[in-house]
Amino acid sequence: FCQPSGWQLVPERQQASFFVAVLTDINSDRHYCACFTFWEGLDNPQLKKTETGDADEADEEPTVVQTAKVFAPKSLVVVSRLDYTEAFRNCLGLIYTVHVDSLSTPLETVIGNLLTCVIPIAGGSQV
Repeated sequence: FCQPSGWQLVPERQQASFFVAVLTDINSDRHYCACFTFWEGLDNPQLKKTETGDADEADEEPTVVQTAKVFAPKSLVVVSRLDYTEAFRNCLGLIYTVHVDSLSTPLETVIGNLLTCVIPIAGGSQV
C-alpha cells in the first residue's frame, strides 16, 4: 500500500509524495497508514561498449564499465489508530529532512525520540 504505482528504478529523481491509506481490520477498526515516499539515488553499473569505428572485433578495446545514476523509491510509514494526518506529515517530513541533510544525529535516534514523546490529552491534567 505504500507504493501504489509499483516499485521501479527511474533515471530521474521524482518529487516526494505523501498520502494516507485507511485499512479496516476484521473488527471494523480503522488503521491510518501515513506514507511519505521519496526517491534515493543509487549507482547502477551498466556495461557500455566504447565506439571503435571500423576496427575489427579482435582490435576492439575491452568493454568499459560506467556507473549510471538511477533513483529508487523509499517509503517512511506511520501506522496508527488515530487520524492525525498533519501530525504524521510533519513527523515524516522531519525524519526525511534529517535523512537528507545528513545531520550528526543518527536517523534511528530521531525516530526513537519522536516515538517516546508523551503528548498530554487535551483538557487533561497538567503535568
